[in-house]
Amino acid sequence: MLGYESERRLKNLLVAVGDGERDLEAARQRLCGIRDFAPLSAFERFDRDMTGFITSYEIVNFLRDNSVFHVSESESFSLVQFFDSNGNNKLSFQEFIQMLLPCENNVLRNITLDRPSRRVTRYDHLPRDIELCLTNIIEKEIDLQRRLEILKRELEVQYDYSPFAAFRSIDKYNSGRIDTVNCGSFLRQNGHYAAELELLAIIRRIDTDGDAVVVYSEFAEFVRPAIPAPRGVTYAPPVRPSSATRTGNASPLRNSSPVRSYSTQKSRAAYSSPVRASVSPSRLSPSRKPILRLNDEDELVHALKELCNLEQELETAKVNLSHKSDFNLYDAFNIFDQPRYGSISVHELQSGLNAIGVYPTYDECDLFITRYCKKGDRRLNFSEFSEAFLAHDSYYANMVNRRGSNYVPRVIRRDDVFLPHTSFEFQSMWRTHIRVENANESLRQRLQSRPGFNMYEAFNSLDFNDTGAVSAYELKRMIESRGYFVGFKEVEQVVEKMDRNKDGRISFHEFSEDVRTKSPVRR
Repeated sequence: MLGYESERRLKNLLVAVGDGERDLEAARQRLCGIRDFAPLSAFERFDRDMTGFITSYEIVNFLRDNSVFHVSESESFSLVQFFDSNGNNKLSFQEFIQMLLPCENNVLRNITLDRPSRRVTRYDHLPRDIELCLTNIIEKEIDLQRRLEILKRELEVQYDYSPFAAFRSIDKYNSGRIDTVNCGSFLRQNGHYAAELELLAIIRRIDTDGDAVVVYSEFAEFVRPAIPAPRGVTYAPPVRPSSATRTGNASPLRNSSPVRSYSTQKSRAAYSSPVRASVSPSRLSPSRKPILRLNDEDELVHALKELCNLEQELETAKVNLSHKSDFNLYDAFNIFDQPRYGSISVHELQSGLNAIGVYPTYDECDLFITRYCKKGDRRLNFSEFSEAFLAHDSYYANMVNRRGSNYVPRVIRRDDVFLPHTSFEFQSMWRTHIRVENANESLRQRLQSRPGFNMYEAFNSLDFNDTGAVSAYELKRMIESRGYFVGFKEVEQVVEKMDRNKDGRISFHEFSEDVRTKSPVRR
């Protein structure tokens, strides 16, 4: 039997299986609900070479055609192995439709199978809505695959864990199988009250012979993490004797579940794919690099979501200030650059803010200077100062950039440079800056205070494609994998904040510089 912590991790794994499978079922029903969708046409859309089989390389090409670049070929190969029932590392038509047809709506399933198909040649595409739904299903399969792999590793490292002990923890009645009854009892015992459909989804995902129960061999095969095969070794998963095709008269459970492939080699060497045998092994499997533990990764994603909210708040304040017709960057800069040196120090920034009615601490001014100073001299020149007030939206940024100085000849007070409404908005902008930088530093301190947090592992968790740089799309996928919704513009604002060389991607150096704590006062 398992201990309390191991049972909790096993519960998290089963809950993730149920959530992912139900999410996939909804995506399958959306796809099959499109009246123009025909499974054979979809198969021909993938099978460009007309070989009668679909390889992982063809799945990657389909995703690239639909602007999805975060899925590697090794992950696609794992997906093929999951649905492959005869061990040839390819998907036949019958295996392919197991990924697309609904399991809980037999009427919709039969209607979809009866639809006439149209010929799809090498350079043809399906209607846009069908292509997007197909892409969505594959992305959800990959996301579920990634999350389950992390949870399996979290469970495997427990000192009291073994597949048999985990099986016995669920099979309380020693019936030699797991069904919806003892699975539901195990989940309730660990604080999760699953509905019947969720329990059916869990059993359906693990069951490989379609009998609606999970025996020990199926369970052990499922909970075993996918370990990369040794270099130069050709790997073939175990062949299942038979794989029945789901029919319209079948129960909502799958009659034919995918085979979960695994490796018997306890090695962490390179992952060998027959499609891409010539590629460097270090590039094939992103999971070879160390990544954060699940709870630390959750905290990282939560911090990234908060960062998106903070950057959006800052963007809103910049847009509001840009609407003030008398606001310009030249007069704003001169409020602080009284000696006309062409740059602003921390003391000059604090003095200027005090003059306009904003009273930050020296530490808060230093955080602002640290964020926008690119040269490392702890002073802001005009271009660096301007970046703090130009919106990410090019329309509003150009609006402010085109404005010249108001050219006031008389000597005026620094709090009287702009009109009253503009001065109030200018003060609000500075208070937003200070609040955002304080919140950013709190996020950095919170991450660094976690014993298991490591910058290199955190970067690897975000770098899905193992390219050494994190794109906005990868960042968005990671945040959404935890159930948060975030717009692409919000993610781009975060990338722009971290991206020092303005190449549109975040390198490890840029990531570590941004995540490292900036305020020695708060440590």
